Amino acid sequence: MTPAWVGPTVAIALVIIAASFLVIGGVVLAIGLSVKKQSAALRAQLAAFTLEARAVTTRVRSEIDGFAELSAEARGKLRGAIDAVDGRLQDLDALVEVLQEEAEETALDVAAFVRTARHAGGVLGTARRMMKRRRGADD
Repeated sequence: MTPAWVGPTVAIALVIIAASFLVIGGVVLAIGLSVKKQSAALRAQLAAFTLEARAVTTRVRSEIDGFAELSAEARGKLRGAIDAVDGRLQDLDALVEVLQEEAEETALDVAAFVRTARHAGGVLGTARRMMKRRRGADD
């Protein structure tokens, strides 16, 4: 037989254990509600951050597109300017070649003229001297 105090002691122990489980359940419920509130606040902040990040991303993307368009336009203008300068340099090179050929031909013509003038001067000088002698003899 079991003593009389065992039954009430087991009942009290069961009440204490049940109360402990109720306290533990209440604490877990309070922690769960607190976590739920914090997670809801965190979700709201995360949603706001996501919206701001999307707005910034959209703006950055539009700026990058603008810079890309500007860069393409500048490259096109630069390419046109380079082609124009190249064409003008080719024209200038052709002009210099023509001027050089003309200068060479002119130098050759002048040299030939000077040679002819020297030779002619010698012939003319001889002819002049002979004419002076004749005039002197005729006088």
